[in-house]
Amino acid sequence: MRQTVKYLLSMVTMVCVIGMFTACKDDSSSNGQPEITGVRVTNPLKADSLFTNSAPDSTIVIIGRNLNNALRVYINDQQVWFNSVFNTDHSIIVKIPSEDDGFMLTAFNSELKDEIRVETTHGTATYAFKIKAPYPQINRVQGRYPRKAGDVINIYGINLVDVEKIYFTDIEASKLDSTVWTEIGGTHVEATDVKTIVSDHHNVSGTQTYETTSQLSAVIPDLPYEKGSLVVQCTGGTVYFPFSLTLAPPTIKTSRPDGGISSDMPVPSEVVSIYGTEFVQVDAIRYGDVTLSAADFTVAETEDQIDFVFKKKPSVGSTPTLTVVTGGGEVSVPFYDMSGLLTDFEEDTATDNGWGPNATYDETDGDDVPYYADGIFARINVPSEGQQWWGTMIYFRKDWNGNKFPLPSYDVIPADASTDEVYLAMEVYNNYSDYNNGTFTGYLRYFLQYDSEDPVAANDDSGNANPLDQVNQYDNGFAWDDYDSQIASFDRPILADINNEAPVGKWYRHVLPLSSFLKYLGKDYRFVYENGINQFRIQSINQGTRKGKIDICIDNVRIFYKKK
Repeated sequence: MRQTVKYLLSMVTMVCVIGMFTACKDDSSSNGQPEITGVRVTNPLKADSLFTNSAPDSTIVIIGRNLNNALRVYINDQQVWFNSVFNTDHSIIVKIPSEDDGFMLTAFNSELKDEIRVETTHGTATYAFKIKAPYPQINRVQGRYPRKAGDVINIYGINLVDVEKIYFTDIEASKLDSTVWTEIGGTHVEATDVKTIVSDHHNVSGTQTYETTSQLSAVIPDLPYEKGSLVVQCTGGTVYFPFSLTLAPPTIKTSRPDGGISSDMPVPSEVVSIYGTEFVQVDAIRYGDVTLSAADFTVAETEDQIDFVFKKKPSVGSTPTLTVVTGGGEVSVPFYDMSGLLTDFEEDTATDNGWGPNATYDETDGDDVPYYADGIFARINVPSEGQQWWGTMIYFRKDWNGNKFPLPSYDVIPADASTDEVYLAMEVYNNYSDYNNGTFTGYLRYFLQYDSEDPVAANDDSGNANPLDQVNQYDNGFAWDDYDSQIASFDRPILADINNEAPVGKWYRHVLPLSSFLKYLGKDYRFVYENGINQFRIQSINQGTRKGKIDICIDNVRIFYKKK
């Protein structure tokens, strides 16, 4: 029923263009052998264009002779619905079903035929026609280095089906990216012994579309060049990927929201993930004065991710970068830059204001495994947080002499960097608190204090200059949607990371753009740097009547920069 309704609706939209394909009335007396001479689209502006393939869920016009009195239309040996009202001697309008309607493609069923078949009262006509699988995609090419003729490579991607040809060209992928082309040029050498290893055709969760997880293997031919592109030509499209006989240098995907690394300042026991390309034959990872060997990290089979458990901090003053070393070269990103650290709660980095109720500051040797972090960290632990407007807090200043926290210089964070790109960052362990559960309305209140000559600035209880009430305070965007029903909303998940997710049961980097604070909104880093930061506060608040558990640990509070 659903398929019939879809077809009827689509047919109604065709009425206005039928005249383009039915210039003369149907001659029911024309009972010669039916013949299909072509297939067109329904767009009148493209009525002269014939084609021999199409995608599922599209509407086509079958053109020919003696097509009147059609009884049945088949595509890929599957009967499809058509409206006999629009059936003429020389045209039939048909809607190709989608895979969601149960339509099968020949790419996944070799017993089906790539053809259109029309059965009429006076004969049958057939026409070779391909229903294409979705557009292909190459995600990676895997194989040992150095490569030579006769070696096997594996090609991983999506929708690598109905493969017509796999070949190499001496044109590099970067040039193809920046060039408009209809056919890929260069010196072509075709791969041999192409095999399909994986072809997992499935419905994409939560959608009505299908895709195929693919793995192909191929043998490298004798190439007259060392690098270029690998090209996979499928019925659904042509795609390419960088290829080299020698090991290419690794890259770290700094364009990712997280900068290509899950945290720039992890705590011991935290799992660090590095995201990039060409993580092939990784020899070592270096950061500061620490070197990790192959036994200390894991490279994903996809060769685009490296994971390791952070066990040792680099020495103070060592080079603040992390470097991935492979046989093809090295790549580095900023890492453990202490210039942005407000406090790690160790001695002499900051001073506790001592306001209550105060968080606890724990030091562990690893026996308390869920919270293991080398040295001292802050913990807000309230087994049942009821309604209150002044909860447990972490409240620190640089010192009692009024000094500001040190901030990164302009060679680390550009002066003109937007406060959308500069974050208050910290490592967090959320021990399954009731935040983000849809019912608990508790949240965290953040406050940053800085020097200001604003004439309306007030003073806090200690007599220090304090920004106008609440303008440098952020409450997670908390707002009541319905107080009586205790329904509230937030700007983002509480304790969100840079991907707007809030993991539980592990250490990770929590970030908050400085633009979340109204005094910083629309400003640049120069404004932040010149005014400075004197104090920061992170405090639990619950305006609602529903109680909830809060158990979070925080360490390495800092200023972090990630260009968008």
